[in-house]
Parts: sequence; structure tokens; C-alpha cells
Amino acid sequence: MNHKKIIVVGIILLGILALFMTVDYKNKNGLNGQTVSPNILYLTSPVNSLSGKVEKIEGNVVSISSQYTLPQTAPIAITVMPNQPPVMPTPQIKTITYKLLVTDKTQISQPPSNISYLFKTVPPPSALDLPIPSAPKLTVKNIKVGQYITVNSQIDLRTLLKNTFEATEINLPPITNTLSGKIVKVTNNTLILKAFAPVAVAPPIIAIDIVPPTPIEKEYTIYITQDTEISRNIYSTDIAPAEPPKPEKLAFSDLKVDMQATVYTVEDVIETQTLTALRIEPAASTSPAILP
Repeated sequence: MNHKKIIVVGIILLGILALFMTVDYKNKNGLNGQTVSPNILYLTSPVNSLSGKVEKIEGNVVSISSQYTLPQTAPIAITVMPNQPPVMPTPQIKTITYKLLVTDKTQISQPPSNISYLFKTVPPPSALDLPIPSAPKLTVKNIKVGQYITVNSQIDLRTLLKNTFEATEINLPPITNTLSGKIVKVTNNTLILKAFAPVAVAPPIIAIDIVPPTPIEKEYTIYITQDTEISRNIYSTDIAPAEPPKPEKLAFSDLKVDMQATVYTVEDVIETQTLTALRIEPAASTSPAILP
């Protein structure tokens, strides 16, 4: 009987100790009185923002995956073998999938594209004392599967039980609007550019077993309009003293087959192979001088 009492008392003490440790953890981490996420080991500090890859879009629900590493508390053990470099331990990685609820209150933004014109000047409307036109409001339709986005929420993700929350702000990556390749065909106000398809920009990936995609060469149809600037910089052939490059303005008739060119476009070159050129920069016959 005494043994049973000791066991019962021990279980009660362990339960009280576990309860005390849980309450103490919540108090120290600002979670007093709140439920905690099953992923609390990976979300050890207040989390109201996260970045991740868009995996699926269903109506106004966007699923993104985000990777976390288990915080290292014990000393790092490095494996050393004779005549081999030291082997660092592989961090424990967990991929968490969240479902974002996009509502009318969700603000979706995207950085503007920058075009390096040599002759054309595009001053901001504020410089002309004109009202700044409102940009088209972005919606869930502007979010694409495969994009890496940043999401803000008013909810601390450590308190989520089902990994579903309302997004207050979503930041989309800038579009890729630059393409470099070889001109393979020139027709009336149109050229065909053969170039390697750019790859979507991604944040540093934690996993080390992910193989980067192989570049694929494609043909792009480029439309030239009256607003397209065709220009390039001409560099001096003198090594010293170095002179600043001189901008040169060209015409559509100067574009030839087999010429290398960089095209700045309206559209995202990752999304389509039919593009409208804002600026075309043919390769100059003289490259910048490289000084020792």
C-alpha cells in the first residue's frame, strides 16, 4: 500500500511540475492565457510575419509552405574523420503549411519595375505637381503558384492550432522584366529573341537536398512600339584615363539577326513568351575596359 501511495504522489508531483513549466513558458514568451501551436518548438518567439512558397490557391485561400529549423540548445557535435573535412550536423528541418485567408481587408503589394532608360525621362507625377494615380488594386488573382511571398498577420502564429489565419498584408516579389539573348528573327516591329528562361527568385533555402532547376532556352516574341527606347552605352577603347560611357540612340533598323541584346519588358518574362519592349539594349561592339 505504501508503494502505491508513493507512486500516486509521484505522478501528482510530476503533473504539477509539468503544469508549472508550461505556465512559466507562456509567461516568459508572452503567451499567458493563450493556446499554443503544435509547432511551438519551431516558433519560439513572437511570429506575426512569415515568408514561404505558394503551393496552392483555392478561391480566396492561399496555401504556402515555410521551413523552420529546430533551435540548437545543446553544443554542436562536429564529426571529424581522418583525412576528411569536418562534417557539420544536419539541422532538423520542419516544413509547415499555412492556409491564408485573403479578405477585402487584405492589402496586397508588389514593388514597381525599374527601367534604366538612357534618353527617355519618366519623372514621378509628384515632380510635376500632378496627383499620383492610384495603382490598380492587386487581388488574389495576382498571386501565382510557385511565388515566394511574405505575409503579415495580427495573429501570433504560436497560438494557431490549425495553421489557418487571415492575412492582413501580402508582399509579392517584383516581376522579372529583363531578358538577355540573341536575336534570331526581325520582322515589322517584331523580333524573336532566343534566350534562357529566367528562374523565379527564391529566398535562401534551408534544405540542402534541393536541386536547382536546369535553365531552358526558349524563343520570345518581342513587340516594339513607338514608346520603345532602343539605346546602349558606348565605352572608350582607351584603358586610361577612363571616360564615362556615351549613350547612343538607335533605330529599329539597327537591330540585326545574331545580335546580342537585353530587353526590358512590360510583362513578367517568367509568365509569358509574348512581350512588349520598353527598352532594347543591343550589345555594344566595344566592352567596358577592365582596369587592374
